[in-house]
Amino acid sequence: MRPESDREIMPSSNPLNLRTPISSEADVAALSEEERSLLSQWLADAVTYPAPARTARVERRVALVAMTGAAVFLVPWVAWLSSSLPSRHASDQWGLAWTGFDGALVLAFAATAWTGWRNRQLVITALVVLGALLLCDAWFDVTLSWGTGEQATSIVTAALAEVPFAVLALLIAHRLLHEVTHYVWHLEGRPDPVVPLHRLPLIAVPKVHDLG
Repeated sequence: MRPESDREIMPSSNPLNLRTPISSEADVAALSEEERSLLSQWLADAVTYPAPARTARVERRVALVAMTGAAVFLVPWVAWLSSSLPSRHASDQWGLAWTGFDGALVLAFAATAWTGWRNRQLVITALVVLGALLLCDAWFDVTLSWGTGEQATSIVTAALAEVPFAVLALLIAHRLLHEVTHYVWHLEGRPDPVVPLHRLPLIAVPKVHDLG
């Protein structure tokens, strides 16, 4: 009997089957684009992922509940802060706060540069973190300098440096994620159009009804 690894995919009158048997790399190379796509989809569908451990499922649920609860809780919290916080506040650690924040910004730039130059997948995460920190930097620079002699400088810096850099970082992250999605989508032989990112499920994560 032929080993499982050499088992041929035999022709059939079914239009969803391959026309020629596949037993070598040359056979795959001889397939049409449509046939290679079909073969890729079959192979992707044949892959089985082990069910996540019960602890992993519990951790996921706990994390999701915590994130949802935080989003709900923060709505009244922000409303209360907007009406209760004083317009002025003195801090003895003002310098430490900004030095620490700018230090985090330096680390974000360095991580983005390192992962980018080395073509690491983590560059997407680094770009998102960098973009978020730059937007926070612009927000606090402008709002905390409002009505002072530094207001104009903060607005110009935010408009010409921080916000454009943030938008660029987030756009690059989105483009890279989009390219990875397209690569995996077509690697699995899925037909166009590719599902939009906001509707794409997590890769290799079981469906909700499989997590019970």
